[in-house]
Amino acid sequence: MLTFPNQRFPIDAVVDWVWAEHENAPRGALATLHQNAVHLRQALQANGIPANVGVGKQGCVVEIDEALVDHRVFTSAMTRARELRDRGDHHRAQVEAQAAVRLWRDEPLADLRTQRADDWRAHWLRGNWLPANAFLISELLAVGHADLALGRLMELEHAHPLELSLAKLRLRALAGTDRPDEVTEFYFAKRREYRDAGELRAAEELRLVHDEVIDGGGDFPRQVVKVRAAEADDESSGPAVWHVPPDCDGMEGRAELLAELDAFTSDSTGAPRRGVVVVTGGPGVGKSTAVVRWAHRVRRRFPHGVVLLDLRGDSQATPANSGEIVDTLLSLLDFPVDQVVNPVVRAAKLSALLQRRPLLVILDNVRSREQIAPLLGVLATCTVLVVSRWRLPSLAATVSPPVVTVPTLSTQDAIALLGRRIGRRAREDQVGAAELVRMCQGNPLALTLVADHALARAGMQLPTLAGQLRDADMLLDLGYEGDWPQRSLRAAFTASYEVLGPGERRALAVIGAHPGPEVTTGAVAAADGRPLPAVRRSLDVLVAAHLLEHPSDLDRYRVHDLLHAYAASVAEQLADIAAVRRRMFEFYLLMAYDAHRLVFPHKPPPRLPATTLVWRGNGFGSAALARQWVVREKNLLLEIASAGGAESTYLPALFAELITEMGFYADAVSCLTTAISGVEEVLAQGGDAVPQLRQVLGSHLNDLGVVLMHKGEERQAERNLRRALALAEADGLSLGRIASTLNLARWNLRVGRAAEAAVLCRWALELAYELGEPPLCAAAAHRLANAMVATGGLEEEALALYAEALDYLRGSDDVTARLQIHTAQGALLTDLGRLDEADEQCRRASDLTPASLSLPSVMKLNTVLARLRHEQGNARAALWFAHRAVQLADRTGHATGQARALSTLAEILRDHGNGEDARRLWVQAAELYRGRARTRRAAEIEKLIADLDASAAVVPAAREGERDTVAMLPPPLRGDR
Repeated sequence: MLTFPNQRFPIDAVVDWVWAEHENAPRGALATLHQNAVHLRQALQANGIPANVGVGKQGCVVEIDEALVDHRVFTSAMTRARELRDRGDHHRAQVEAQAAVRLWRDEPLADLRTQRADDWRAHWLRGNWLPANAFLISELLAVGHADLALGRLMELEHAHPLELSLAKLRLRALAGTDRPDEVTEFYFAKRREYRDAGELRAAEELRLVHDEVIDGGGDFPRQVVKVRAAEADDESSGPAVWHVPPDCDGMEGRAELLAELDAFTSDSTGAPRRGVVVVTGGPGVGKSTAVVRWAHRVRRRFPHGVVLLDLRGDSQATPANSGEIVDTLLSLLDFPVDQVVNPVVRAAKLSALLQRRPLLVILDNVRSREQIAPLLGVLATCTVLVVSRWRLPSLAATVSPPVVTVPTLSTQDAIALLGRRIGRRAREDQVGAAELVRMCQGNPLALTLVADHALARAGMQLPTLAGQLRDADMLLDLGYEGDWPQRSLRAAFTASYEVLGPGERRALAVIGAHPGPEVTTGAVAAADGRPLPAVRRSLDVLVAAHLLEHPSDLDRYRVHDLLHAYAASVAEQLADIAAVRRRMFEFYLLMAYDAHRLVFPHKPPPRLPATTLVWRGNGFGSAALARQWVVREKNLLLEIASAGGAESTYLPALFAELITEMGFYADAVSCLTTAISGVEEVLAQGGDAVPQLRQVLGSHLNDLGVVLMHKGEERQAERNLRRALALAEADGLSLGRIASTLNLARWNLRVGRAAEAAVLCRWALELAYELGEPPLCAAAAHRLANAMVATGGLEEEALALYAEALDYLRGSDDVTARLQIHTAQGALLTDLGRLDEADEQCRRASDLTPASLSLPSVMKLNTVLARLRHEQGNARAALWFAHRAVQLADRTGHATGQARALSTLAEILRDHGNGEDARRLWVQAAELYRGRARTRRAAEIEKLIADLDASAAVVPAAREGERDTVAMLPPPLRGDR
């Protein structure tokens, strides 16, 4: 209400402001608002704010002095600021605008996430906040504070990168701080952004401002940096030194990096700031290239000169020592070095010279802190950039320099770099160029080498070149043509590798043997064979060398794809590489075993083959953490499962069920199919492990049948389930017989054979009684109850069986089974019209969802809740749950679940007068059922469609008291399902 103080809001408007569409708005809105008004009055009174809150049938209002409302004060202050500006009083206008802008403390209405609140925030941001900031920056420029204006612009542009008013002001601010080179560089970069975004008018307007600024136009005064007379005299003490390699054309994507260097090397007036800045990054990312570009750009800021010295810390040549650096700097300053023999005196002389003539000194390819420590005192009056592949933490401990990390290029910048170098071919074959960029993973050295290779082979198509470079060795050796020094990725990586210690070299090789780019300390330690603390220290060294990334606070490390390929080539040189791989895969096998044990404590874990790894448990701590581990490592486990060997045979049984519950059906089918083929090959060879492998094969076939049912592939599901049952019967495995029989009953139920399903479930229940296994008894009773419901006329017997199943699960950790049974009870009770009982069962099911994470089960619960809320007359909640069920079905690809959710949503929409969307959804549901051979369900839905077509539109019921009724369009529906 404070968005429009002293104005009355209708009750419906307040409800729309406060309660989002998916939330249940209060049935008695007026009473609820009365209660909130009481609390609001008490809060205002407690804080000494004189205001009156009124709520009645005519609406809601807050009567308050508008001088106490921040956005009103903001508006008043900006009005005064503009009046002062119009009178030419820029200093006072700037002060008023600054005061107004400081009123912004946080996001307005931060706790409201409704459409009304979002619209108000967007309008206020565009109509008030950004114009006020643009005004403030203009006034800062007008009074000569271009440096402050530039700082504020950099903050704003991060959040609003395409705001044209800010881009125009940035050009003027750069000109105001006497940075003509940066003006043009920023203009070209920003103009390209506008053109790429299709903002051609903005690009043209920016060009006009750029031309005006370059020509010296504009009303803003240039910033003047006063130079002391002593400093002016110093300039005549010698010519400026320039010892920097030529600039490199075609650098892309380094605007933010250059801006960081600007910020760390200059003060608020734009004058050079003495001190050390560390520039670090991995091999080939372009550290030296970026620093050279920056040095050329800022040359005018350092009147005494700029010097770049290669300390050779990353090459096979002898690294430069401090004495060599001192002598080189003295020579560049035209001091006769041979006149002074004592190195201490030479250093003192250099220090004295640099006090009068401070330089920008760039120390490139630094290996360690010890290499440059003696120089830090000598260069104390200079701006010093230390460029290194290493993070140099010991340097940070002594001088605490700011650190600028050079990242790899974004995909957009990588495409621009490749296109700039190979020209027309990249533009004409964008698919081939994109594939080359993907292989280079944003590494500028790799992109440059690939571009040079493409230019040298003008007749080769880019896809052909990409196909050749999929050979990791060829990509790593690209650029090596027998000359010296080598210019290849392998040479760049080897320079970092060769300075590592033996432990770090072994750790990198072990990571190369790892099948995925992300690895944990535990996995490396298991494969490495060294104690965990020693391995952790080695990984820290690899992180410091930018050979490994530690992107989060988790115990996980990531290696760049190109470095991973190099590490893989190093791994092949290990004498014990076969043992390393075996221990690594055994680690994941045992981790998956422990995860299965925690997530499914009610199920007997699969048998494992003999392992060489000594295992003391992984310490997941909880089933939730075990699930998270499986989700994180899913792709890696799938890769191991498809790699062959003993681990690929046993591994799917440990995680396929869990990823199936989470909705990763395609992944589960892929790994189970591969595992079945592998087991069948081993069985064909015979051997002592045949009985155990037949049991594994039966388990895989049963699990695959279940996943295929979820996907709606009924025929393939039946074939696998019958094979699993045949194996279990032949080998006398009672547990396997029950599991396969229950799943076959489930299949019969899905294809409309309820009677056959009931027979199979009764047989499985009798066998479970004989075994005396409560989980199996619960599963059989649950499936038999489902069959009875489908048969019809046996609803009370089904309810009794559901209750029996829950009794068997009393105290069980199988929350998914309990969730499914409560959901089934809720569905049946809803059909019987016993809504209060159904509500209680659905509540119990909902309480179990956080611990289950079985997406098919949660999806079905949402479908049942949608039907229940619809029967209860809560249309808003019914629509929300129905849409949620559709979203979950789309996410998992659960065919039957999709059809069921669509049908439920269609029924709700039909009953509220939206026949058009209801018909469309029913058509989709019928197609899904028919595609899965569920002809009976498809026919039922097609009858609903025919009835809908034959009837007039249903008119919603009139409002009865406070009961919710709906006569509205539904939320937007997806049309690409």
